[in-house]
Amino acid sequence: MSVLLKHLNVSVVMLKQPKIWLIPLVLLLISGDIHADAFFDVSDGRAHYDSGVDEPFFADKERGWFWYEESPPATPEVEPPRPEPAISIVKIKPQEPSKKVEKPLSSEWFRLHMHSYRDAAIDNPTKENVSTYMYLQRVMLDKASRFSDMTNLVTMSDSILDENARRPIASFGSTAMDEKSRDGVNQAAKKLAKIAGLWFFYSSTCQYCVKEASVLMGIAHAHGFKVMPIALDGAPLPNGLYPDFVTDKGQSSKLGVSATPDIFLVNPNHPNSVVHLGQGLIAGDDLVKRAITLSYESGWLNETEYRDTLKINPVSVSTEIINSVDEKTINNPQQFVQTIRNNLKNQIR
Repeated sequence: MSVLLKHLNVSVVMLKQPKIWLIPLVLLLISGDIHADAFFDVSDGRAHYDSGVDEPFFADKERGWFWYEESPPATPEVEPPRPEPAISIVKIKPQEPSKKVEKPLSSEWFRLHMHSYRDAAIDNPTKENVSTYMYLQRVMLDKASRFSDMTNLVTMSDSILDENARRPIASFGSTAMDEKSRDGVNQAAKKLAKIAGLWFFYSSTCQYCVKEASVLMGIAHAHGFKVMPIALDGAPLPNGLYPDFVTDKGQSSKLGVSATPDIFLVNPNHPNSVVHLGQGLIAGDDLVKRAITLSYESGWLNETEYRDTLKINPVSVSTEIINSVDEKTINNPQQFVQTIRNNLKNQIR
């Protein structure tokens, strides 16, 4: 205790002598024997000298309780920026506007511009707008009229293009061709009646079957067709027609009959022996026309017999000729016209 008091007295005496006690300290600092940082080191560690050598914790006891400190936060690793992918720039050439300019008042010009003049006249019906549209319409109609006149002239001067060759325009000519067609139908129907017969599938409870039975009796009387009535339910018709019927024994299933009345034309002496004429109520004339047309497609009638039944001369460009026309032919108007004309000419009789 006495020692402590002694040291305190010395310190007090030194403090009472101003600036004299600082002289030895300054000399020590200048000579380098005492490091400035070490001298001013305090227990709170604010100016702690780091020697760069790891020391035990008790060597830093002057810091007191400040030695229990949290570790400094770890510095996050920063990834170097990735280079952006190279973008290939494709230069697109601007589309050049069409150099083709429509000739004013041409057909193409009218298709592209006539509607705009019409809309202007409707939306803003001034005298100028309406007058412009009306005169444009007059030009268009006059061009159409001249085209129509030339079409008539070319048609009249070329018998191949004249529709009168397909069917007479005059009333007496049309009547004559209709009579010829009726004669051809009768001849073809009578031929079919000799080589084929009609199978009539019916049901006794079917009201349509009763009416169709009367139609079939008329055809049989007019052209001589033989009719075989086949009852799906094994019962006769309620009106007493065709009492000599037969019961279905699998014919309907084989031919795919699903409803009644159903009519088939059967030719037992031909490979294509069965032709389906139709299902439901069918008029007599229509039934005969179907029989002729489908028999021709099946090879039961020849081309002459079939053409004689038509009311118009079937002249048309053949598929073979259409497929044979190439770019060279179409670019040569004279050659193209001659090719089509010869094909049509060979069909006119």
